[in-house]
Amino acid sequence: MAKATRLSDEAVALGFEHSNLLVLAAHHQLSTGAADRALAIAMRARAASPRNVDVLNVLGLSLTALKRGREAIAAYDAALRQSPTTVAVRFNRACTLEDLHELARARTEYERILEQQPTHAGALARLAHLAVQRGDLGVARTLAGRTLQQDANQQAAHLAIAQADVEEKKFGEALARLQPLTRSADIGAVNLSIAQGLTGDALEGLGRTADAFAAYSASQATLRANYEPTFRASGAESARNRVTRLTGYFETDATLRWRNTVDEYDSPVRGHIFLVGFPRSGTTLLEQVFAGHPDVESMEERDCLIDAANDFILPADGLDRLSALEAAELKRYRNHYWQRAAAEGASLAKPFYLDKMPLNSILLGVVAKLFPRAKILFALRDPRDVVLSCFRRRFVITPQMFELTTLEGAADYYVAVMRLCEAYRRTLNLELLDTRYEDLVTDFDAQCRRLCAFVQLDWTESMRGFADRARAGLIGTPSAPQVARGLFTQGIGQWRKYRNELAPVLPELAPWVARFGYSAD
Repeated sequence: MAKATRLSDEAVALGFEHSNLLVLAAHHQLSTGAADRALAIAMRARAASPRNVDVLNVLGLSLTALKRGREAIAAYDAALRQSPTTVAVRFNRACTLEDLHELARARTEYERILEQQPTHAGALARLAHLAVQRGDLGVARTLAGRTLQQDANQQAAHLAIAQADVEEKKFGEALARLQPLTRSADIGAVNLSIAQGLTGDALEGLGRTADAFAAYSASQATLRANYEPTFRASGAESARNRVTRLTGYFETDATLRWRNTVDEYDSPVRGHIFLVGFPRSGTTLLEQVFAGHPDVESMEERDCLIDAANDFILPADGLDRLSALEAAELKRYRNHYWQRAAAEGASLAKPFYLDKMPLNSILLGVVAKLFPRAKILFALRDPRDVVLSCFRRRFVITPQMFELTTLEGAADYYVAVMRLCEAYRRTLNLELLDTRYEDLVTDFDAQCRRLCAFVQLDWTESMRGFADRARAGLIGTPSAPQVARGLFTQGIGQWRKYRNELAPVLPELAPWVARFGYSAD
């Protein structure tokens, strides 16, 4: 197959134009990481053969690689209309749904594959992973075991069992399973990073914190080496530098005009809430608490502000243009936001809508301009626990998450984002309420009532059912296993076990520890 795709790519480069050659050439480009070139070739193939299942499949793969998941799903759907029983297309569709955090739909697709092909190792392994995420460890082990009967080298199944071992405190068994994976010459960078991170979790469980931290460092180094050519070689502005640029802008006197915001505008909902902060600050728990309210529709980490961000945050002159927008243009960008929310599955039928995207904290200038009546819930957690947790956990890598692949980078990015948010607090007319993770998990009812009062929502007992939603597999973030456990207080003060390892960044974090009211010790 590798030789066939390479020869096809050479043929296409020489000017040969045939849909089968184009499909194989697109696969070759995907194998080299050139998703943009793969998409261009796949588009040519579709023009030549618009109903060809293989063409539509590689088009979907190319779009997925470029993080254009919704368009990829449309391509897969078109392929399945031509051939509903093509398992490869359905599997790729399920994987893309998983990437989009639509875990219930992904799970249904994997199960449909097994109805058609009960021994499909890939579907079995992915279902095992989803079972671990929702805390259904027995099911996870059964599915992973079935996977390994079909393919003893299926890495995802081994990782699912190892994660189940960690969750059940079988740390020695986890290490025994993970060790061969971390030494395998065939393991890809992402799976290697996961295996190294799980090794860290198992070592921590055994009380070997120094060794655990070394494993977490190895995990992040693997990811960094894999993605550095993408995020550093292009010459594009880094996520860290963008935050610094925004801070410089909003710390100047020129931003006083941002306070002159008209607050009369149409909205499809009565109450609009943005839940922001920094990753690993408790936003997933908060979102699931509100999702349990019958009057609240919540959206989990969808980039609905992307149109305004692309037009006003990325360009150097964008903020000046945003500050001067007239009512008609503001309305146009509001419509873009709501259209994207609807495209992501929001019905907007309930009185309140909560948009949970932690790093939308960087876009609070956009929020203030477009939605000045919105309520902002700002999630806080001890900065030392936040930075440690970001460094230990494994995220889908984006330009923002790439900043977290070193301890110093994670601390530096945290400080930069908090400094920007301080500038926003001083400059913008934000209806903002801080909420601390530690207070929520130790005094749940009182904090929930406080939050409900702020957003003008009546408290209801159903908000206590957040763990049930997590166990139903409705959460697609790294926090899902913790939320499934209920009020998880073990995460408070974790940094103290790693005081020595965190020593290089503690002075940088100290002002924010004090600013947010946490003890220095």
